[in-house]
Amino acid sequence: MLIRFSFKNFKSFKDENCLDMEATSLKEHEYNIARTENIDLLKVVAIYGANASGKTNVLQAFDYMKKRILVSDDSKKNSSIDEENIYSFMVNNEPISLEAQILAKNNKIYKYGFEVLKNSIVSEWLYIKKVNKFYSIFEREKNNITMKSNNKIFGLANIDERTLFLNIYSKIDKDNEDFNNVYEWFVNANYLDLGNPRFEDFINNRISLKILSNEKYKRELLRFIKTFDSGIEGIKTTPYSIEEVQNNNRVVKVELIHRGEDNKLKALPLDLESNGTRKMFHLFDFFMDALKNGMVLFIDELDAKLHPLLTRYIINLFHNSETNIGNGQLIYSTHDTVNLNKDTFRRDEIWFTEKNRDGVSEIYALSDYILEDDEDSKNKTGKKVRNDATYNKDYLTGRYGAIPVLEEFEINYEK
Repeated sequence: MLIRFSFKNFKSFKDENCLDMEATSLKEHEYNIARTENIDLLKVVAIYGANASGKTNVLQAFDYMKKRILVSDDSKKNSSIDEENIYSFMVNNEPISLEAQILAKNNKIYKYGFEVLKNSIVSEWLYIKKVNKFYSIFEREKNNITMKSNNKIFGLANIDERTLFLNIYSKIDKDNEDFNNVYEWFVNANYLDLGNPRFEDFINNRISLKILSNEKYKRELLRFIKTFDSGIEGIKTTPYSIEEVQNNNRVVKVELIHRGEDNKLKALPLDLESNGTRKMFHLFDFFMDALKNGMVLFIDELDAKLHPLLTRYIINLFHNSETNIGNGQLIYSTHDTVNLNKDTFRRDEIWFTEKNRDGVSEIYALSDYILEDDEDSKNKTGKKVRNDATYNKDYLTGRYGAIPVLEEFEINYEK
């Protein structure tokens, strides 16, 4: 699970910001918390904010970190890492800094991060937490590595300046538990950019072959779809087996069986279903992987093309310990204010992004927000948001910041 994610100098985030998943001492919705051996963590975080305030940049910062870790220098030519438009504040010639504190296998807590400047690694580090203190596993300054192993410190030089040591060493020493715990954690974390039409097209054309080979998977998928579309009676696939698919250019045709007039069954191609039904169909695998295996899932614009009640249904899947058996985490950006309320969220699950006049973004939690005095906005009351506040109404009236500032627009009809 993700404990906290810190980032600096990435796109609109000039200063260090931190998305903290550790549960606060709030006594509300305690079932929303994953209680582990060492730490209590949030299972859901929703990020609100105006357009272009930095919501997507938070998620993309994590995605960039994952891609840098998983892609070696030899394969970067074919990588999807976008090196453009990530250094918004390069005028300072400061590196991007990224760090994730994670709860990995065997309840081990690690802190891993790196700094990169103009595609060169400036520094890199990995620590493990024992009792209440972090101990170094390795530290890197440019191309020099200092690694502590069996109480001895080894110095390694001539490391490729563009490749992360975590990537290299996890492949060299596959039996090293610490390196592989961290590396595999990032492998299993997912980011879905549903605000990107090209990515959405990719998702919509992705069909798991388990739908052909695993009847249990197919039944579970059907049961999932029926929870929000009761008119669906079954799933029909063509061809019927993996062997036939291999002879059919790996094309799988999916139809959903509906019960229509006169109680007759009719097959409707998946691409003719509603946008919401198709979206949930294709997100099923990602949801199940997170819920069953305890993975973290970042989603940009989760609520797009979904009814607010369907969005709440997804949130409840992660909050409910009976469905979220692996303590998976959902971190998503949204404009959905219907679910921005005390019945759905704890205050530490609600986050906002705001950009100032200099184009610099910041992210903050509702639980940390200090309210302004109503009579004089320059003076702070020193009071935090109460748990009986109407979060959505107060947000839309600007009480928490993070909303667009709109100006009047006049149309000139003169010829």
